[in-house]
Amino acid sequence: MFSEKIRQLTLLLEKQELEAPSGIVSIQLYSELFAAYLYQNDLASARFLWKRIPQNMKAGHSELEQMYKVYVSLWNNDTAGFYKAINHDWSKHVSELMFELKEKIQQETISLIGRAYSSIFENVFAEMTNQTTDMVEDTCKGLNWEIVDGAHPRLIIPKRTIEEKPIVVSSEDQLQRLTDFVSFLEN
Repeated sequence: MFSEKIRQLTLLLEKQELEAPSGIVSIQLYSELFAAYLYQNDLASARFLWKRIPQNMKAGHSELEQMYKVYVSLWNNDTAGFYKAINHDWSKHVSELMFELKEKIQQETISLIGRAYSSIFENVFAEMTNQTTDMVEDTCKGLNWEIVDGAHPRLIIPKRTIEEKPIVVSSEDQLQRLTDFVSFLEN
């Protein structure tokens, strides 16, 4: 699983940072660790990492500054700002992480829309998920959501997925029910 791989990468990078002889590591390690924190939605750790990075390294590295913009938009729940900040030409050591982060946020947003909205306009959905009209149609078809034909912007009606949760009854509850039933039979 990708999440487990990122968790292990994070542990490895944190260990390398702690064992660095001068306490300062390469800019590549900082950017990989920052991206890993963002992917894990560990914004507190990302914030403290940002404070630990020496100022001269921050100022001279535009990619790290762009990651900070991604962090700020996540912190502020600014989806439009997030998509604007993450659409960047990332270096190869963080490009996969940032692509996966974008996909993850997009899927989480679609899931939240499906649970929270009974209907949503196509343009609002496209803005919230950073998708084109064609992509919106494909997404809705894949989820079996209804798109009401009509003038632009069309209306999307999400189908709620029913999550079946197993009924969990504690031993105490079962014992109480049994006791009530036996006492009912005796009386």
